[in-house]
Amino acid sequence: MKKITLFLIAGLVVMIAQAGVINNGKVVNLKATNTTVKAEGDIVTPPEGAEQMLYTFNGHDTYTNKDKSFEVFVVLDNNDIYIKGFSEYFAEAWVKGTISDGVATFPEAYMGDFDIWGDVYELYFDGAEFTINDDASVLTSPDGYTTSVFEEEILDEFNNVTLTRVVPEVATPATPTITEFTEDDYGYYIKMTIPATDVDGNDIFAALMSYQLFINRNGEQSVYEFTTDDYLFLEENMTVVPYNYTDYYDIDVAGKQVYLYGDDIDQWTAIGVKSIYTVDGESSESDVFWYQLKPTAINGVNANNVVEINYYDLQGRKVDANATGLLVKQMRMQDGTTRAIKVMR
Repeated sequence: MKKITLFLIAGLVVMIAQAGVINNGKVVNLKATNTTVKAEGDIVTPPEGAEQMLYTFNGHDTYTNKDKSFEVFVVLDNNDIYIKGFSEYFAEAWVKGTISDGVATFPEAYMGDFDIWGDVYELYFDGAEFTINDDASVLTSPDGYTTSVFEEEILDEFNNVTLTRVVPEVATPATPTITEFTEDDYGYYIKMTIPATDVDGNDIFAALMSYQLFINRNGEQSVYEFTTDDYLFLEENMTVVPYNYTDYYDIDVAGKQVYLYGDDIDQWTAIGVKSIYTVDGESSESDVFWYQLKPTAINGVNANNVVEINYYDLQGRKVDANATGLLVKQMRMQDGTTRAIKVMR
């Protein structure tokens, strides 16, 4: 059964706050503000095929009075500069500036439309200047910038902003885990832990991560597809979900909570998930973690078919076989599949 509008309004308050992506109080203000908007302009996009370089954003959020760090993408095209990720409300939006005498100037500009709670808002960048070093590896702006929706409704607001280029290395992401499968009044959902680390525990960049779900139906495995028929705010079908993606309705950031749809969910015997890390077009994948849905699928495991056993904590980190507490026991079978159960030791 699809979730109703009441759940959309009440539940998203919690989901947005937990995700830590945008400020819930500002979203409430949006709902109550008159819709007098600025003049719409052209949506900015970088030249097709241009290299998108990864930068780490560090800045002070003047609204929450907290320092924040996340990832943005930068494109350099002669004296033009494009940046994606300045808005936490609309992370896919680009802004365009011009570089002259070591300064990147970004004028006021329309950033595009974004959707929250089923309402569409026009987002605008309010202009900024960044000092840029010789090799464009560091950009700084003490004054920072703001974005806004209505003439007096500021959303993002940062000062003391520094963008630092990073060069990610190819790495195999740590295996994610599914920690819960639950049915409520609105349908079925899973909760996942998807570590932004590699198999050795080193940090990797969330902006380069994605995940994919799998369904096992009595031994037959298939990729789970997120479709526009089931997911109201999805713009196109997808089988691979960016780590930072959320529709503020069914899919939470980092897979913290994801609703599942299907006419045959009662026929599913297991749900799987894997992480994907893509650097310069080269993708590395984690093992698939399987969460067993039916006790018979677990009890029916023949010990003679198990070729390897590993243990993980609930954060997805591999632990020693002698570790104690609530753990996930993952068994690799002779046919290459894996099965997992929770154990208390």
